[in-house]
Amino acid sequence: MKQLELAKWIKAIIIISAIIGLIICFIIVPVLGKDLLTIYPEFDYMFIPSLIFIWITAIPFYIALWLSWSIAGEISKDRSFSKKNADSLKKISYLAVSESMLYFLAIVALLILKLLHPGILIIALFIIFIGIALAVTTAALSRLVEKARLIEEENELTI
Repeated sequence: MKQLELAKWIKAIIIISAIIGLIICFIIVPVLGKDLLTIYPEFDYMFIPSLIFIWITAIPFYIALWLSWSIAGEISKDRSFSKKNADSLKKISYLAVSESMLYFLAIVALLILKLLHPGILIIALFIIFIGIALAVTTAALSRLVEKARLIEEENELTI
């Protein structure tokens, strides 16, 4: 696969991910929350704070998508192994850890308030697991891109 074609695929996946994220944050979660309120009206006071929490946790996701877009741009310019890509991958790693921390803190807060439902716990633990896996993967990729960049620079200097 050529660099330009790969970059186009990456950008298409980023756009699809962004659209799905918007649909989840602004359509699915509010509708499901309203449906849950009809079943459990005593949790009405938790609807808005929960919705705001979901929206806040979307911020690192969209920042990571923006950084991924810039990585795709570098790939399309045939600069896959650049300092910019290594730094962007490192930032994505930090964002994934921050997302996991937000969900961990949410679990602790709900546990303290005695509002932690097993379904919420399973979903939050799944998000934490995915965030940690993504953080480790992007940190490793960042290191590999940086090493490849240094090797590429050495080769350019010796030729």
